[in-house]
Amino acid sequence: MFGFPSLASNRRRFLGTLGAVATGMIGGAAVAERVMAQGVSFDAWLDALKGKHKQLFDWPEPEGGLGLRHVRGYLNTWRDAYGVHEKDLSVIVGLYGHTLPLGLTDLMWEKYQLGQALNITDPKTNAPLVRNWFAHPQPGDPVADGLEDAAMEKLQGRGVLFIVCNNAIGNWSSRLAPAHGGDAAGVRADLLAHVIPGAVVVPGIMVAMNKAHERGFGYVRF
Repeated sequence: MFGFPSLASNRRRFLGTLGAVATGMIGGAAVAERVMAQGVSFDAWLDALKGKHKQLFDWPEPEGGLGLRHVRGYLNTWRDAYGVHEKDLSVIVGLYGHTLPLGLTDLMWEKYQLGQALNITDPKTNAPLVRNWFAHPQPGDPVADGLEDAAMEKLQGRGVLFIVCNNAIGNWSSRLAPAHGGDAAGVRADLLAHVIPGAVVVPGIMVAMNKAHERGFGYVRF
């Protein structure tokens, strides 16, 4: 299992920089200079992945959590068929597009009605989902066909790293802003402050995937 102990302070400083961009304190052109001055590496999360077997999963559509089942199956197959355990695996899952909300906390799901935006209904309430059941499902939730050990939090415990696209956060902020006072910068700052624990915000998912490929990661798109 990867603990990523060195990423916490970098992530806080990186999010602080992104927050400054979101609120207009600094322009996009100044981001690289600010990051370098803070000693933050955009690639710190990637530097920490040392597994012998490396796999990147590109996951733009929720599809009921099907991607989580595939990641679970990937880990289980290495373990059960080949005797390879999590410490020798580096697994990345990219969240962007319609999976961007999966990288956000329950508070954001309720506040910004993300279940309604994704057209997901909670069968227990017959209303739009107002919690992130992909991260931590409750008993009986249909996500990932009800496999509780396929939840994002369970997979994180096995070393899977979820990366969240900053560009997608910007797109979602603009989409959500009209219903929340029209303040896209404020929504963006709010979303950045409520990324699920353990996930890492990357500047752009496409560049992150490119960099992972350059480091020898395999690629699968769900």
